[in-house]
Parts: sequence; C-alpha cells; structure tokens
Amino acid sequence: MKVGNFDNLPLLSKEVALEILKKPIADLKLSSDYYKAVFHLAKYPGQETEDALLRVLESQSTEQPILIAKRKAVDSLAKLDCKNAIPLIADCLKSNDKYLVENAVWALKELGCDNPKLHIDIIHLLDNPDQNRRLIIQSLALMGVESAIPKINLLIKDTSISISVKGAAIAAVSRLCGTHENISDLKNHLFLPNQNDRHCAVHDVIDSQASDLLFFVLKAPVAPIFRIKALEALWPVEKLSVNNLELLSTVQSLIIDDPNNLDMIYDYDSESNIELLVDGLFNTDFARSYPCLKKLINMETQHIWPFLYPSLDSASKDYGALYFFLMLFLLKDKWGKDQKEKIEMISLSALSQEWPDYIKFKPAAIMNLMSIGPKKYKSFIKNWLNEDKTPFWVCRFACLISLETQLLGKNRDELMELLSSCKSDSHIFVRFKVNQLINSF
Repeated sequence: MKVGNFDNLPLLSKEVALEILKKPIADLKLSSDYYKAVFHLAKYPGQETEDALLRVLESQSTEQPILIAKRKAVDSLAKLDCKNAIPLIADCLKSNDKYLVENAVWALKELGCDNPKLHIDIIHLLDNPDQNRRLIIQSLALMGVESAIPKINLLIKDTSISISVKGAAIAAVSRLCGTHENISDLKNHLFLPNQNDRHCAVHDVIDSQASDLLFFVLKAPVAPIFRIKALEALWPVEKLSVNNLELLSTVQSLIIDDPNNLDMIYDYDSESNIELLVDGLFNTDFARSYPCLKKLINMETQHIWPFLYPSLDSASKDYGALYFFLMLFLLKDKWGKDQKEKIEMISLSALSQEWPDYIKFKPAAIMNLMSIGPKKYKSFIKNWLNEDKTPFWVCRFACLISLETQLLGKNRDELMELLSSCKSDSHIFVRFKVNQLINSF
C-alpha cells in the first residue's frame, strides 16, 4: 500500500501492531496507540492484517481511542481493497461520529459499492448539514448513483450552502447527467478570494470533466500542482494540441511558473516595500504570494538581494516559501557569483531526500542547478531522467527543458543516449517531450 509523503510516525512491525490491538484500553501506554497500530498494520497487506482491522470495526466501544482507530481502519481497509469489509463499513454510516461516517462514505466509493440500499443511506446523509456534504456528493457521483440527482439538484438551488458544496453538486450533476448546466459558476469559483474555494473549484472542474474550462484553470492563482493535475485529467490522450492550447508549451509554462501568465485577484501598488514583498512569498495563500513574486521579478537584483538573503534560512524550511524563492531565482537573471552560490546551495537542499519526491519545488530546483552549472550537474541528468530515481514526472520534464536550453546540440551522441533511455517513460507528456527533442536533431 502506498505510504503518505509525510508519513513520519515511528515504524511498527506487524507483530507489534497486532499485539497492541489485542490490549485493553487500560493497558495502553498512550491513548493514540490503537491508531498507530492500525496505521502501520495497513503497510502489511494480507489476510491477517484484514482480519485485525475488521475486528477493530466490530468493536461496539464508544471510547475515543477506539473511535479514532476505527476511522483509520475504515480508510486502510478501502486502500487494501478489502471488499469483505463493505458490510461493516456500511454499519459505520449510522455512527454519531461524523468523521467515521465521512471515512465510511469515502471507503464505500473506493471499494466500488454498487448496493442500491447503501446508496440510499448515503443520499440521506445529505440532509444533515453537519456531515461533509462535499465528500458525500463527490462519492455518489464517482459511484454513478443517478438516483442522487434530484437531491443534489436541490442543493445547487440552496443559497445557504457553501461554495465548495455547490461546486461539488454542479460537478456531480454534470458527471451523472452529461450536461454542463451551471458549469460557468465553476469558472467564477476559480478566482474567488478564499484559497480553499479555488482549490475545490479546480477539483470540481476535473470531476465535471469540463475540458472547456481548462484554459481558465491554467490562469487561476493556485499552487501549480492543482493546475498540473487539471491538465493531466482533462487533456485528451495522444493529442498534442486542443482548443488553441499546445501541450508541450503548456506544460513548460506550468513548470516555469511565470506569474505574468496568471489572472491575479490581489495586487500591490508599484511602490510596495521590498521587505513586505519578500514577506509575501511566505504567505500561505498563493494568490497573495504570486503578486509579490511578479513585483520582485521586475526589480533590480542588487536591490532585492539584501532583503532575500536574511530570509534564505527560513525559506529553506518552508515548502511554500521555498517554491517562490526558487521560482524567483529561476525567473530572474544577472545573479552575482556569491548569490549563485547561495541559490545553488538552497536548490540542492530542496532536492534532498528529506523532502517528499512529489513536492512542488523540486522541478524548479533542478532547473536552477542546470542553469547555474550545466557542466557541473551534467552527471546528475541520468538520475533526474530515471523514473526509479525521480518518480515525479514534472521533475523529469523540467530536466528535459533544461537539457534543451542548456546542452542540446553540444554533444549529439551523448544526448541521444540520454533521450533514448527515457523514450519508454510511463508518463505520456514526458514521452512527447523526449520525442520532440529527438526529432529536433
């Protein structure tokens, strides 16, 4: 089973996890021990694991350690594709623990539940505003429950529901009915002040399969990973261009994330204080960070560096700020020798194994290193193009962009060997880029 990127709980063996689950609550060292046991047990697929997780669900205890463990057990059984768990997971729909109910709905969707009676039970949950109605709607749509359409349509007309619930309802009706009525609302949601609403809107566009809205998603001031996911989900397979968008240049534009290509919803006056702009790169709302990046890109390097330098250490530990610092380094030129050394250092730090493989700033780090020292980092290219070493396809694509701009044509045989080694890359966008480069010789 795939482990989460930020899984930092101390590892438990299968035997230890099983022993913990056999203990009464009074014998636990910590109240969270059941949760930890269930969490780690799911890393050991097999009948013994499934049986132990099912026993957790069978418990009638209402004590908090058991309830919290149940939530995780439901999640784990779904990820293990344990169809035998469906009856016990269905019983969780009746729980007073709304988070357990939420996990149960998600799990039934993941397990492909096709039981009409359970579908009705899930539809009834929409009457309770305390439940996660967004997740319930999404799950019903992905299960193809057409009987939910009348209830979902009522929610679309309900002016009291949140934007995120309304967006999910619009996407669900679009998916279940094949119509795009109200779909223009999703375009407006992409540019709302609340960042969570914008994130939800991207997912809603994907869920509704509204490929006509892809152009607007690409303009939305959200983290690049959201726009990249939308491109992957909505781009027609084997097409290099569609709706006046060219695939390879679009991917490149997403990776070289120039804020001038986005539609801003916030702005700063032209005389903004440089210190405030640098602080803005640490803002957790990307719609507020992008305007700061845009202003800084247009300023003289020698003017902004005195404000950047004191913040390098803090930025290197903040994955949001680190993204914007690396993009600033990438999008500006004329850095001095000492400045390039610092940029090189922070880029190498960004590529360390301490960060998850799929984190958003690693492609920018690769491109910075290739820009600063194309010869120095030449030996890294093979690993950066290797799926086993570099599983995030955006990093491999970023390496190909750098290969094209920094080294292409300087050593034809060596470059052809590198490109040939990744012609069978599992990601179609990478394969397209490789073929483009090979054909450019």
